[in-house]
Amino acid sequence: MSAERFSSSGGPPHRVGLVGCGAVAGYGHLPAILAEPGLDLVAVCDISPERLAAAPVPEVVPRCTSLADMPELDALVVTSPAGAHAEHVDWAAERGVPVLCEKPLAVDEATSAAMVERMESAGVPLWVGFTYRFSPVARRIHELVKAGAVGQVRAMRMVFLWDLHGAFEDRPGRAGVNQRRLGRMREGGPLVDCGVHQIDLARWWLGAGLSVDHATGVWFDDLDGVVAPEHLTAQLSGGGAQVHVDISVGYGHRAPSTLPTFTYEVIGTDGVIRYRRQERDFVLIDSEGTHDLGWAHEKSFGGMYADLTRALGGQVHELPTGRDGLAATRVALEATDRAIAGRAAGGHG
Repeated sequence: MSAERFSSSGGPPHRVGLVGCGAVAGYGHLPAILAEPGLDLVAVCDISPERLAAAPVPEVVPRCTSLADMPELDALVVTSPAGAHAEHVDWAAERGVPVLCEKPLAVDEATSAAMVERMESAGVPLWVGFTYRFSPVARRIHELVKAGAVGQVRAMRMVFLWDLHGAFEDRPGRAGVNQRRLGRMREGGPLVDCGVHQIDLARWWLGAGLSVDHATGVWFDDLDGVVAPEHLTAQLSGGGAQVHVDISVGYGHRAPSTLPTFTYEVIGTDGVIRYRRQERDFVLIDSEGTHDLGWAHEKSFGGMYADLTRALGGQVHELPTGRDGLAATRVALEATDRAIAGRAAGGHG
């Protein structure tokens, strides 16, 4: 990758390729890339001809079954299954191509660390797709905490209870197995797959690393090839605060309709910030009363890709680094392992 491609802010759009045309790429990444004027989607790649054919991209965009067929790129977006991330990041490192990689970096700490070190040795950026950081909600909380709006943060509650689209392929008919849910469970379970978002936000808001104090898991089903719990509660600490993360893919997973709960609470010495998705509630509560902060969705693919444009143009940006991804993955894996160990011991994690 030549230096000129990072220094230009007013030239042609940056050439981006994407590998992994699954569900998240289809509803999140690809529409956001196509809508971002600073980026030019020059190819998509997947080993599945069916997924390639279904990818929501213009017909003129080349569809490749191998990265070897990719055109010249300014950045590679990796949205393949977590177990394939290392292979795709290694391909980019060999060619000096910056990477934006979906979370988690990998399904184990050693592989995650090797990916970060490989890109650092190659001298090219590795960024992590923590889309929650780019929501107006997360950014406003970051600003308020930094400004001391709630005083010293003493506790955070991060709750995401959902069912990952239910246990069944046919939810109303209660038939078949939801392979997307099963695949996410095989990749580490709810905290490794989705809870890394909450862990990353807590680290970012607090400006501090986190350690695992306690973790407890709940198992609902006997899933083939899965050891992780479907519901996990972790108690973390860092930056002078206690961080409670409660995350589930078994919350109403056999019900005929989804019943999610998504909440942030930042509790300080002088106030509270509260965000509740279902209630469309985002407020600051302090000594002067309750202040409406303006509800928004908790994640933003568009915001992330606008920052990718800035990063590739050498401008100031807030893309999380590979080191951020490694830190969040490490905490998620440790808490999950503690929960599993607690079950094996016949008690709590």
